[in-house]
Amino acid sequence: MTLKNILVAFTGSDPSITALQVAKLMSEKYGCHITGVLAHGLPNVVYSYGSHLPQNTVDQINEADTVHRSEVRAKFDAVVKGMPADKVHFIEIYGDADDKLMQVAHSFDLIVMGPSDVNSGFQHMEVHPDTVARNSGRPVLVVPADYNPANFNDHALIAWDGRRAAGRALADAMTIFPNNAKMTVLTICRADDAAEKTASVMEHLSRHGIDANLIQRERKGKKVAKIIQDTAAESGAGLVVMGAYQHSKLAEDLFGGVTNKILATSKVPVLLSH
Repeated sequence: MTLKNILVAFTGSDPSITALQVAKLMSEKYGCHITGVLAHGLPNVVYSYGSHLPQNTVDQINEADTVHRSEVRAKFDAVVKGMPADKVHFIEIYGDADDKLMQVAHSFDLIVMGPSDVNSGFQHMEVHPDTVARNSGRPVLVVPADYNPANFNDHALIAWDGRRAAGRALADAMTIFPNNAKMTVLTICRADDAAEKTASVMEHLSRHGIDANLIQRERKGKKVAKIIQDTAAESGAGLVVMGAYQHSKLAEDLFGGVTNKILATSKVPVLLSH
């Protein structure tokens, strides 16, 4: 296992606090460093109308922004209180939130984040899991907004379809979690095809000393996302591991997709690799 360096996208929102709590549990379990990152540019109103606003109005907006960033840092410190000082860090970066987070993420093992807070009054500080998962080149653990961190476990349900992104997700999961972690491989296909479709992945896990369980499901008119979620609940898996966004962004946005549906409705954290 090489998980030693976790980046947490932290904005002070309730979802980001939950994500940080999960990262803290992972740090305690695996001995990882945690770095909270708050990326921010100018408030959107300043970008759009700054040249038309009185200077005192711009100053007030910037002051509110500064105060809010201090509040975010205070919330971060409250969550990580008691952790060894050399295991926890916090940085602020100026610029587009998604872009700057992804730049920093290149030197981390894992990004942990919650969904964007659509009700935040500081949208220029919000980061977006779909954008980060598509473009960062790093595995992203997305923690549901209403998740109870006490339920976290490293029993991983691997959603396996044999495609490139699924292979990348499996490799990331094997890097992040120890060999004694429990893994269950889910394949959605006809029963007659299951053995052939999963033979290589089950052998691969076995060679790494992982005694994985195999579950085969047929669609029978059900949505793939629903089958994955139901299987995670039935198996007691603490997280879902899956390849992300195997279709274009336009197709995902227009027609939806398994990744977006899982992120919108999952009850457990989802490890995404693209």
